[in-house]
Amino acid sequence: MADSRLSWMEEEDQRADQNKKSDKTENSTAPRLKKVFVAPKRTTRGVFVEDDIWEEFEDIIFQQKKAKGKTKPELAEEALLYVINKYKN
Repeated sequence: MADSRLSWMEEEDQRADQNKKSDKTENSTAPRLKKVFVAPKRTTRGVFVEDDIWEEFEDIIFQQKKAKGKTKPELAEEALLYVINKYKN
């Protein structure tokens, strides 16, 4: 036998089922949750470069950081994609 204190749960389930069938929401003006963009999984790789090239790269990273632009991993990936596209085939 069901506990009478839990009858409200059955009423809520019935109401939710009716709303689902009619594509209705209880509060249509409520703000909707937005999917947050999550950066792809990245792994650290060892790269050997000359010091002056790395310093220039770090300067660009710093400029992008001040401008709230691309991050260090995004810039490194962009550089790698450029090289891949240039030398592919």
